[in-house]
Amino acid sequence: MTKEEMFKEMEKMAPVLGRNGVDIVLGRRIPGSFTRGYFFNEEAGLWEVYSCGERNEYFVRKQTGSEQEAVEELYQIAKYEYESTLRYLERERQRKERMQNGQK
Repeated sequence: MTKEEMFKEMEKMAPVLGRNGVDIVLGRRIPGSFTRGYFFNEEAGLWEVYSCGERNEYFVRKQTGSEQEAVEELYQIAKYEYESTLRYLERERQRKERMQNGQK
């Protein structure tokens, strides 16, 4: 998959990820709760894939000399979180449906 194709896929995932408070940032470092992104770290001379936690804790997920590799890593992170969110939303929908039908 090309970088542009992965960007488009991540754009499609954004509304679902946003429901869970997750923001995907492409090509720059922006601190913020539940932010995932990648950028070129000029100091290190490498592409860096990062995550920020609930309290803006900054975690480097991967450093690489290849932008394509960095985008692929970010895409995998976003895809995992997207699929996890969809599963959660489906479980919640089923739970609410059972509650409406008087089941536990």
